[in-house]
Amino acid sequence: MSDDLQRRPNPSGWTPPKAPYNPYDPADARPPEGYPSEFKVPGAAPLGISSIPRDPTQYKKVNETMKRLNYTPRPKLAKYPGQYMVLRKVDTNQRLNTGTRMFGALISVSIIGYFTFFYRWQDGSETVMSEFYRQRLQWQERFFGLTDQEYQDLYHPKGAQTTLKSVRDVDFVHQDATKENQFVLARPSERHVLEAQRLQQEEEERTLRALDEHREFAKQFMEPEQKKKRFWFF
Repeated sequence: MSDDLQRRPNPSGWTPPKAPYNPYDPADARPPEGYPSEFKVPGAAPLGISSIPRDPTQYKKVNETMKRLNYTPRPKLAKYPGQYMVLRKVDTNQRLNTGTRMFGALISVSIIGYFTFFYRWQDGSETVMSEFYRQRLQWQERFFGLTDQEYQDLYHPKGAQTTLKSVRDVDFVHQDATKENQFVLARPSERHVLEAQRLQQEEEERTLRALDEHREFAKQFMEPEQKKKRFWFF
């Protein structure tokens, strides 16, 4: 039993390993980065201004030492000296990963395309996406035709929904007190907004009356529709 506990003899030609950068060996040149014992112990970055850096773990110490020694566990290439072997990463779920990426790309492109070319933003008012929406309507008109609403959106689009905020009449600053130019304009008062709305309403009423007169005039030249008989006794 005592023979089993004794250390086995070294094989022939075996030499004791040489420690890297032995400071007691005169033949060993000191590296420019210093010996591993001289390396500064890495510390974790503090989380805040007043926090204290945490003590590094054993893994961080070894990792920092390996980086400074320029050590890599990868085997060297025999064909190309000075280069190391690169392990190929095997994708065990290639079909699943490929299908997931393709499905995600399809969903993303579909959502972006729908909200860019098909969605009617702000009830047809002028927005950033209106040009793409009208371009799609032009293609649709060429091949399939348009509905009444789509025709209005294409050829008679609505303006941008802008709201004009007025100030009270007592707070209105007269034009003589503040000089206006193309960069500085005074905010209109309530009576100015009411007058603009009155003029707009009168213009709309004139347009509707002219449209009614045109319809009445067109009825004179339109033939009355005759109900077709489906059977001889009806």
